[in-house]
This record gives sequence, structure tokens and C-alpha cells, in this order.
Amino acid sequence: MPGTPPITTSAHSTYTHSPSDDIAASHPQPEGRHLSATSLMDLLDVRRGSLYRTQDIWNMLVDPQSCAGRELRGACEAASPNGPLFLEMVTLLTMPESERTVDRLTDAGVFLIPARAGYLRPEDGALLRSNEGLLLWLQYAATPTAYLKVFDGSDIYGATSMHDRTRIAKILRILIACGRDRTAATPSNPSDLAPVNPLSHLCSQVAPHWLRRVLELGGCPHQMSQRGVPLIVNAMRAEAIRLHNAGQSFMCAHRSLLQLAGLLKRHGADLSQPNARGVPSVALLAFHGLCGAAEALLVNGASPHAADRHGNTLMHHLAQAVHMRDAPTHSENAKLAHYVLILALRYGGNLDVPNAAGHTARSWLPEPISLSPQIDDAFLTTVRTAAFRRIRALS
Repeated sequence: MPGTPPITTSAHSTYTHSPSDDIAASHPQPEGRHLSATSLMDLLDVRRGSLYRTQDIWNMLVDPQSCAGRELRGACEAASPNGPLFLEMVTLLTMPESERTVDRLTDAGVFLIPARAGYLRPEDGALLRSNEGLLLWLQYAATPTAYLKVFDGSDIYGATSMHDRTRIAKILRILIACGRDRTAATPSNPSDLAPVNPLSHLCSQVAPHWLRRVLELGGCPHQMSQRGVPLIVNAMRAEAIRLHNAGQSFMCAHRSLLQLAGLLKRHGADLSQPNARGVPSVALLAFHGLCGAAEALLVNGASPHAADRHGNTLMHHLAQAVHMRDAPTHSENAKLAHYVLILALRYGGNLDVPNAAGHTARSWLPEPISLSPQIDDAFLTTVRTAAFRRIRALS
């Protein structure tokens, strides 16, 4: 292949691809025929590497008729159509692992957030430089939507094999080390749909037992989905729905909800974080009908007084929803907001804090309205009915 750069094979020698290699690749000897049918993973298996010369591996990778060559070219084209990634990967994969530096990985485009390269843990750097790591990067991190397949083989309750758990753990390390967990890049192919859920959101919904590990590895605890929903809301909502489907009450702050809120907080999440429109997480969960999840955030320290850019606190958002109680399309929200407003008062909420315009939450509440901490059964029944309807509508 004319113009192909030399490939380093050791500290003191290089291999330069020549036209004769193309002839050898197109007319393989018996061993060549065997290699032509070898998968990319098997060809690069370090336990079998001593059986093959660097030149043999190069020939198979650049040969469009070989199994390994087709696999590698297809993966690279999916990630970077008509780009230089294929030759970059051939270069890396035919280079001794010990000579694959972080700079070489950066040049190949492995790090979607370049700053991540400077903060690699030694074990993550070693994984990324390995054949296994590079192939996992190609499969799960090279394209914006590939990580959506990470948990396909994972039972949502954690009943995975040791092999699956080990593999998923490596994939997560690679995704976070290279920055795929935070990038907002869109797919190269316009026909692909950009994912709505970042890695942490996806994990909280389909494989919650991995969320702790994602956060430990450096996953962003306050990242929003492309729809502007915080991780806190998606994670708490998913856990509350799982409890509801298991027959538990969505009105109670169950232990698992309290533990999840505590986990997010320990890893830096702001439990008062609003969505893209400025609505606090507690209020969002309330409007979803998940009053127990909303209370779990309050128990763990979500502030009723964290203000948006207009100075509106959680109390303002809830009071505004209650104010709309006579509008037919807002009656369910009003009931849920009224209930959570009473809960917020128990956790230090103040109705008399003014917003930027000088309005207090109390001034928006309709009359008459009861804010007694003792909730009667009739009111609780109407709230539970509204919550059930909202959960059913949003599920």
C-alpha cells in the first residue's frame, strides 16, 4: 500500500509495507489462508501473538478480504467514515503494547475529552493501551451511540456471569477514561439518532447495580440528558418505578430511595438541581407522582430554598402549581404539589422567602388551603389517586 507509514516493531527496528506484501496477502500460503479466516480478536490475542510475525498481522489487517481486516475496517468506518482512523488503528495494533503511549492514543482520537488523557489512572492507561482495550474502545466508545449496547447482556437485577461482570467493568472504565460518558457529540452518520440518555442515566434505568461503579470511576453526578433532565431525577424515578412494579407504595421514602439519594450526594450531586427549565428535582419527582422519591431527596438534604435565576425556590414552584388547581389540566399537579409542599415545610421550607421580584410563595397560594402537617385520609386518598394516574401516564 503506497504511502503507508513505517510500523515500529521493536525499539530498534521498523517494518515498512511494500507492494510485495500486497501480493503475499492476495496469494496467501497455507498459513496465510488460516490467518485470513481468523477473527480480529483471535489475531491479536496476546497469548497467541508469538505465533505470528508483525508483518503477518499487518497484512491481515490491511487485507479487505481477511476476516480481521473486514472487522477492523467496518468498525473504523462506522466511527469515522473516510477518515484516518483505520490506518491509525492498524498502526497501533501492530505496535508492541509497551510502545503505545498516551500521546499516540490521543493522536488516534481515543480521548473524546482530551483533558482526560492527563488524569488517567495507571490501570486505566494500561487497559486502553492493550489490544483488548483498543478493541473495546472501537466497539463501545468510538461512536456516540455504541455505549447503548453495554448492558444488553446484563440482567437488570445483577444476575450476570463473572465473565460478563468483568467485561462490563472494563467497558465502563474505557468509556469514562476516554470521556464518552460526558461528550455531547452527535453521530457521524446523519441517519443515526443521537442518544437521549447519557451513560449514567442509561445505567440508572437498566442496570442500577452498576451506577455506584460509574460514579466511582468519575461519571458526572449532575449530568443532564439531552432533554434537560438531571441524573438525580432519572435515577430516583427509575428506582421508584421498580419499587412500584414490585408492589411497594410510591408515597413512601423507601430505604432504597434514601440510599440512592445518599449515594448521589456522596459523589457530588446537588439534590436540589433543577432541569433545563429551572424546575427543582424534588418538584419534578412530585409532578411524576413519585412523592416518596421527592421526600427521599428532602431527607438527604435537598434545599427547599435553592433559587433559580428568578429567585424562585422549591416553595415557589410548588405554590405556583397549587395556584393552578382550578384549571382542569393542572388539577393533578396541584394535588401533588400541595402534598409535597407540606412535606417541604417539615424539612425547613419557608413560604415567606421572596423571589427576585419580591413575591413570596405564600402570596401565590389560593385561599382557603390547609398546610397542617397532619394530613387527613380524604386528602391523602386524592393525592394517591392523582399520583397513580400520573405514574401510569408517564410509564
